[in-house]
Amino acid sequence: MDKNTVGKQFQLEKDNYNSLGKNLIEALRAFLTEEEIPFLDIYYRIKKFESFFEKIERKGYVNPFNEIEDICGIRIICYYTTDIQRISKIINKEFNIIEEQDKSDLLGLKEFAYRSKHYIVKIKDSWLVAPNYRKLSGLKAEIQVRTILMHAWAEIEHKLNYKSDSQVPDKFQRKLFRLSAKFEEADEQFEELKDGIENYKFQINEKIRATKSFNLSQDFNIESYRAFVQFHFPEDPLVDFRISHSFEEYKKNNIGFKELDKALQKVKPYFNKISEDLKTSGYSNDMKSIPSELLAISLDITDEKTFNRRFHIENELRIVVGEWRMVVEKWRKLIK
Repeated sequence: MDKNTVGKQFQLEKDNYNSLGKNLIEALRAFLTEEEIPFLDIYYRIKKFESFFEKIERKGYVNPFNEIEDICGIRIICYYTTDIQRISKIINKEFNIIEEQDKSDLLGLKEFAYRSKHYIVKIKDSWLVAPNYRKLSGLKAEIQVRTILMHAWAEIEHKLNYKSDSQVPDKFQRKLFRLSAKFEEADEQFEELKDGIENYKFQINEKIRATKSFNLSQDFNIESYRAFVQFHFPEDPLVDFRISHSFEEYKKNNIGFKELDKALQKVKPYFNKISEDLKTSGYSNDMKSIPSELLAISLDITDEKTFNRRFHIENELRIVVGEWRMVVEKWRKLIK
């Protein structure tokens, strides 16, 4: 097969494959976001011509643009092995599947290699009505789905440049087998850790629902603190950076649930008036939209040490909120 002729055709087709890659990763990002599946990255690459032509010669292809199915390669890197199954359902639903393969199924008991899910897909005919898909009919793409650790192993394996365990010098094979097993075990452990944390959060909230109270003696961590805030302020949006910031501040200063609850109980009868004072003073945040800030002001009102420490730090950073300080000082005099 003449290399120049194939090269010219490759250049003509390249733009369409680039368009295919760009549109498919945009669609996949939307699908995963819609299903609330977190991912590290989704990207594509177009096969280099030299690699494309080498494969033609090696495989003896006569119709390479149909027979080589990974000219456009898409990679989805997710966090957990269970996410691979969820992503698999999306791919099977949204695309025409030409081929599906789990690379783990191909490994022998003593073989090392990267594990991932591979698909050869075409877009559905219904997509072709959209202007950005009109020229992409019949084009194939390979989609690879793997966890971060699977991806890390694949990249390392690629750098080592060994295609199979038989190519590895004997003295290094055992180490590679052990490392491969550790990567696989780590994936399993991360999955178990995720499930354990989810179950831990579920148990905390189940106890709250069952007893209609919050156990102040439980361990003070970010998950139990989040549940504490939600228990007292169910309308709060629980924005991660706010929860994380306040938790770290309390943890650093040895403030736990008993201290927070004591401050809340003392100041709670005056929440409406304090909220109104903050609004009147010109304080930028609305207590109706971020009611958990009433927890912070309760502690400032009832604990002078906390209040002074906070404003010493904010003075250093030059971000003192004068309106907040004015309201705290007013209510410290009113609440004895």
